[in-house]
Amino acid sequence: MKRFTSLCLLLVLALPAVAVENEEVMYVGGTVAAVKEGAIGRLDTTSPTALKFYSPGGSFEIPFARFDSYTYSEETARHLGVLPAVGVAILRKRQHRHFFRISFHDENSTPQVAVFEVSKHMPKTVMAILQTRAPNACRSSVYNGCGQQWALR
Repeated sequence: MKRFTSLCLLLVLALPAVAVENEEVMYVGGTVAAVKEGAIGRLDTTSPTALKFYSPGGSFEIPFARFDSYTYSEETARHLGVLPAVGVAILRKRQHRHFFRISFHDENSTPQVAVFEVSKHMPKTVMAILQTRAPNACRSSVYNGCGQQWALR
């Protein structure tokens, strides 16, 4: 039984997390038909009027003026249970995934939503840009507040 437990723990440690890296962004899902769920691409935040997502499978943009709300959340990449989590925590840091959920309305005033997973280095930058360009759309959540109260790990 000890060998089996050790083997399981070793396999869990060896599994790579399905997460984005560096400047990659993944469109996790939503109502945007132009891009398939799971598409890896990049966010263009340089435009003062719209947030743009580009991927090999398609692209779309969300004008900041059409934002209804946005939230940031951080979730644990794997839920292991108590004992395996303690074992993994002793050996290495638990991985987290970072998500932005953006609710907006299209040109026909139809409600839309897009959920993006960003790399661990991007949330502070993306949040600062969204707070500056769409300040009225921020919604407080369990994970973050708006304005000066937001805090990212």
